Amino acid sequence: MAGHASGLRTIRPVSYQETDSRFRTVNNANGMGRALMEQCDPADPAYRQAAGSCIAFAEGTVTPEQVRAEFIQALTSAGVFVRE
Repeated sequence: MAGHASGLRTIRPVSYQETDSRFRTVNNANGMGRALMEQCDPADPAYRQAAGSCIAFAEGTVTPEQVRAEFIQALTSAGVFVRE
């Protein structure tokens, strides 16, 4: 179920501005990874940290709050507006 390493582990939802008029909400490693790839510069250290954390989260080796914080930091670093 939600506790094993299948990519189904969830975080408290995070909404970010995808376009001028649309927000997207994510709550799992797959959604976070997709958002990072679409919104962030892969050369940004915050992106690399968050991407690694998403993988570790899917594997069950980091906490939901840690991956959530690093995800928000990466989006913020890329200039994306985030609603917590």
